[in-house]
Amino acid sequence: MPKITVRVPHQLDPAAAFAKVQPALEKTVKDFQGHDLVLDGGDTSSSFTFKSMAFTIKGRVEAAPSEVVVEIDLPLAALMFKDKAERAVTKNVTRAIEGPPAA
Repeated sequence: MPKITVRVPHQLDPAAAFAKVQPALEKTVKDFQGHDLVLDGGDTSSSFTFKSMAFTIKGRVEAAPSEVVVEIDLPLAALMFKDKAERAVTKNVTRAIEGPPAA
């Protein structure tokens, strides 16, 4: 099963970083026409599942003291979307952690 692992460094409290990442996951799911996102976890980590196209996608997110790690297990049939999904997760999580650009 193909796996995506994204690591985004941060300087935040792990719980604060995790709180910022949850909306980024929701955005990524919507970007891939996903639905039925279920997050199951605590203050700094969670497992998740959602459906996109005909696939059920599973993964984990954890906010450690210095980085946020998102791991996604893709079904083999979704291998062609791996690079695109990895770029989208990286972009959305990085933007969420860094916040809006300064004006």
